[in-house]
Amino acid sequence: MENLAQSVPPILTVEDVHKTYRDGETFAEVLKGISFSVSAGEFVAIQGPSGAGKSTLLNLLGALDRPDQGKITIGGVELTSAIKNKTIELFRRDKIGFIFQNHYLMQEFTVVENVMLPLRVQGETYSAAKEKAASLLERIGLGHRLEHFPSQISGGESQRVAVARAVVKNPPLILADEPTGNLDSDNRARFIEILNKLQAEDKLTVIVVTHEAELAMAASRRLLMRDGMIE
Repeated sequence: MENLAQSVPPILTVEDVHKTYRDGETFAEVLKGISFSVSAGEFVAIQGPSGAGKSTLLNLLGALDRPDQGKITIGGVELTSAIKNKTIELFRRDKIGFIFQNHYLMQEFTVVENVMLPLRVQGETYSAAKEKAASLLERIGLGHRLEHFPSQISGGESQRVAVARAVVKNPPLILADEPTGNLDSDNRARFIEILNKLQAEDKLTVIVVTHEAELAMAASRRLLMRDGMIE
């Protein structure tokens, strides 16, 4: 069984990734040869001090930017090739779920409509999308908020809606950037509980960048970044 497990390719591989930004005549090398892999169903936390390159790395993993050197492969697709083929927007839409520090809910849509959006963009019918979104919101304790608007729910509830929106299409990879940064201790604990529940039950692959020790401890593996490298 061990040999069989080892033969399964990882869902994500990062190989010798470098990223440098230019500000006038000054160059800042933010990532200095990052390499690691993540298996399907893993929950990985990336920690490190400010300026370590965590958010830059997450932007590259989410195909929001591209590395200067190295390769990033998600589900067998090498992102640089996808960019060259002009399919990166579709790849990002279908294969990656994002959770940010701010929930970025659409204020003119109800809670259930916000969660339906990724499914509707992919071509699901209104009724099928609503059924899936409502079922997921019920699972995370927000079944009573389906027809509320974002302005009518709390910040903690809004962030849980953002989690539902990210996972409703069951993408191969979920990326979260400081998702508990704006939450108080009670809502942070509730958020972590729900993320753990969905990750375990739906076998989601989650990578989270966080300063919060409580969230990092919930992960199955932790990576420490410092000065643009993984220690």
